[in-house]
Amino acid sequence: MRKRVSRGRGRPRGKQHSSADFRLLQYLALVSIKYGIDAHDFYDGFVEAWKRGESTCGSLSIECRRQTRDKAIFLLTNRRKVVAQFSIPKHILEESNPLKESTHWQSVLSSRDQIRSLSDLKYLRPAQA
Repeated sequence: MRKRVSRGRGRPRGKQHSSADFRLLQYLALVSIKYGIDAHDFYDGFVEAWKRGESTCGSLSIECRRQTRDKAIFLLTNRRKVVAQFSIPKHILEESNPLKESTHWQSVLSSRDQIRSLSDLKYLRPAQA
């Protein structure tokens, strides 16, 4: 019998995240590396903001701007300057810590093209309702 291979679309089999979730986690790891924040503390800051409305993590302020049934929208600021705004699905926020393997994320993000893209963090996308 042939083994099925993921084609990159949809949710992969097993406990892995979908490709959209993986890109989001990769982006969070990228921001935490840029601002020198431990990935575990950075993720805990999002969970705290999700529960209490806002939190701080290093020089970054995390504000939960809106909560819906299946996601939450966060605004990241650095000394009152906007860093990013994006949504995180509720199932990621309910996990123990998907960013706990910081060595894994550093190896994923170690290419020079990824590090050069840190200047692209200024892009701010409006929240979708």
